Amino acid sequence: MIASISKLRENPIHYLGPALWGIASFNILRVVTDLTKKDEFWSGGIKIHSVGLLISVIFCYVMTMLWRRRLDKIFVAMPTITPNVPLEYMIAIVQIALIFNPAVFVTEHFGWIYMGDGYIDYMLVNAIYIPLFLLYYMLLRNEYIHKNMANNRIYVEKIKADKLNTELQLLKSQYHPHFLFNALNTVYFQIDESNTLAKKSVEQLSELLRYQIYNVDEKVSMDQELAFLKSYIAFQQQRLTERLTVHTDIDEDWTGVTIFPLLFQPLLENAFKYVRGQYAIAIHLKRQGTKICFSISNSLSDAASVKPAISLAEIAESGAGLSNLKKRLALLYPQRHTLNTQVDGGNFLAELIICI
Repeated sequence: MIASISKLRENPIHYLGPALWGIASFNILRVVTDLTKKDEFWSGGIKIHSVGLLISVIFCYVMTMLWRRRLDKIFVAMPTITPNVPLEYMIAIVQIALIFNPAVFVTEHFGWIYMGDGYIDYMLVNAIYIPLFLLYYMLLRNEYIHKNMANNRIYVEKIKADKLNTELQLLKSQYHPHFLFNALNTVYFQIDESNTLAKKSVEQLSELLRYQIYNVDEKVSMDQELAFLKSYIAFQQQRLTERLTVHTDIDEDWTGVTIFPLLFQPLLENAFKYVRGQYAIAIHLKRQGTKICFSISNSLSDAASVKPAISLAEIAESGAGLSNLKKRLALLYPQRHTLNTQVDGGNFLAELIICI
């Protein structure tokens, strides 16, 4: 915040502004005093008016320096301390009165300026300068407010970007790509040539991991995501019991649709991990206008045994996969998604809707 405020002072208007305001204030004073008294404007000699103008400009620079220092402190402390605005303006009024009036008194004492009507002129000077300089303080303060708001917007956007990058990199760094692919390559060549099923499984696993690792940061077409999902389902079916039945109802036409990848995979993984009872999984993926509607259910236990089903559902819902998915959805599709999970009889049901 201090760095950004210092940049404000490098702008030429912040060097010339006080002088312009001091000149304007002095001329307003002359208009009020000379014309209302029907005197000649700038009467009294050029020397007196030049000194008065100089005092007004110097006063404005002094007040600018004091107020900017005070505003620096106020706006730096704003995150933890709520500013007292009425108190700020009261302090500004006291500063104006205590600095300007002695300056006028001293210069009049030495004959540099002339206050013909004594106390009346002092009252007139205060009646003009205090409101004008309160307006000047308000302008300075608004400048800080606008700059502070701009800095806050930039800071919030930076935090969001950093958070998004950190979250995605964290999810990505959970894998160790080179080690995994080298290990899979080693295993692949150690498998006997006649064991085609095992070799195929290793190839599938390698492709699945490659997609998960290298496509996590950018959007992909739905066709790519569907190819991954189908490969994932096929791989899981190979490693699980033959009792498992998987029913899929997936739309085929996804022309022009893109999506951030791996948003459905945690739900698939949960279903295959926690499937019990009848060992049945049902997967639906539909396109409804601008929405992608995904639902998956897996049997947990016999319908008559409700308590174990609820227990398994609680375990599934508390897993790291769902937790990470919720974070990614909040970052990638804020206010544009819904994710619901529930126990329906002996089934665990998860529904994800994304607005594209």
